Amino acid sequence: MVAASTARVSLWRYSPALILFAIVIADARQLSDPDLWGHVLWGRELLAHGSLPRVNPYSYSAPGFPWLRHEWLSEVLMGSIFDKFGPFGLKLLKFLCSAGTICFIVLAESETAAPALVQAAILLVVALILAPVMSFRPQLFDFIALSAIIALLTRHNWRGSAPLWIAIPLVAIWSNFHGGFFIGLVAMGVYGTTTVVTDIVAGHGSRRGLGIIAITAAAAASTLCTFLIPPARDTWYTLIHSILNPMTHYAIGDWIPLIAALTAAPSGSIEKKYFVVVLFFSAAAVVSVILTPKRADVPLVAVAAVMLAAAFAAVRNIPIAAIAIAPVFANHLALPVRPRQVPAAKTASAREMPRAGRLVFEILIAVVAIGFARYSGVLSRGIDASGNPVRAVEFMKNHGLEGNLLTQYAWGQYVIWHGAPGMKVFIDSRYDLAYPPAVVQDYLEFANNMAGGSHTLAAYPHDFVLIERDSPAVKLMDSRRDWRLIYSDDTARLYARANSAAARLEGVPFAGTSGPAMFP
Repeated sequence: MVAASTARVSLWRYSPALILFAIVIADARQLSDPDLWGHVLWGRELLAHGSLPRVNPYSYSAPGFPWLRHEWLSEVLMGSIFDKFGPFGLKLLKFLCSAGTICFIVLAESETAAPALVQAAILLVVALILAPVMSFRPQLFDFIALSAIIALLTRHNWRGSAPLWIAIPLVAIWSNFHGGFFIGLVAMGVYGTTTVVTDIVAGHGSRRGLGIIAITAAAAASTLCTFLIPPARDTWYTLIHSILNPMTHYAIGDWIPLIAALTAAPSGSIEKKYFVVVLFFSAAAVVSVILTPKRADVPLVAVAAVMLAAAFAAVRNIPIAAIAIAPVFANHLALPVRPRQVPAAKTASAREMPRAGRLVFEILIAVVAIGFARYSGVLSRGIDASGNPVRAVEFMKNHGLEGNLLTQYAWGQYVIWHGAPGMKVFIDSRYDLAYPPAVVQDYLEFANNMAGGSHTLAAYPHDFVLIERDSPAVKLMDSRRDWRLIYSDDTARLYARANSAAARLEGVPFAGTSGPAMFP
């Protein structure tokens, strides 16, 4: 059912500077992602050779294990941008994805006829929720593509029509950027199915909803068109494989359920505060819908509900829930304070504020946005790579130390970038896309100093062990006489076998200090 025509307010006319501020907030996280080295490296290899090995050549724990690739187009884009523009190019790409996501959310909110202040408040909260996850990784394309689909569905819901066919080529391209394209199909499918039900209940028949379902089916089928491209053939298999892997939901932090993540986060930590904000935002949205039920937007509410359920199932889905909730929340939050019929001439708009006052207001917000961008690093040219074993890897290279390296999960791709082919890793953040469950489990046993940690040390041909200074595995390594600490700083500890040449270097163990580190 189409909502009655109402005057609409767009933040583009109300305050473009506020939109800029929201973009800067969403883009504030400027820390390198553990996957960034791999994405750029493999994108460059695809550009150079047109393909990647079918098995994992960077590891000694699973050298013959199939390597699944579902982000090939993201990696090609990131690799080519890095080659031409360096880290600044990657920062610009991230900024544009953040900007696109925020702009589509603004378009979706503008369809609700909610007052500008309501739209602005929700936009800023959503930008805050997006900030920790807008990282240098292919998920950026999930957020911008999903927000575009939500904007289309919002327009369709409240105007009665929208060019939903755009979803077909959008999903076809999206499926080559990241496996998250499935979320777009879910949103379209839920919206279409709910539209069928609500239209039948209202006595309007099922034709409109079935048309949306047909577009969704065509969008899903469009992903098969790229199967002629070798790297794209893993797309659906990788998606299904990742979803069905039971180990993922307890081994990988961003697959943990929301309540479990909230409970596990240290008291007073930024993580706990973030999850609390997400819960309050979600609860407020749910309450607003319950207190102001409106049949006209049931399909959008259904989409938001499914995305919210996905967020509770895994924290990695929090941003997609925030994107889907934003227009629904804006609409229902405004209902109690908005008269049922507002003459267009009396609708709040940017023109009600004197032009001089509006200009001053915009300048002030823009100054704050630019100041925050400078403070957060958005305007800097480099990418912060703090927390990586920069000096430890330099120590190995300076002393000609190569071989098999059991290193932290999050450091694997850093080591591959700087040490391959002379250094091979036990595991890296490709996780189950390049490593069998047995290897992942053995790593968890070692990294958490569990009962099987000694087995992991004995069962594989490690030459070195490189772990965080405060890792639980330090206790195990320090207790072993067959391993010797050869380097340490305030980030990492490097061990070599006690009978190796590395353990007999003059001056062992070396003590270093880890300074500022920038990608790569």
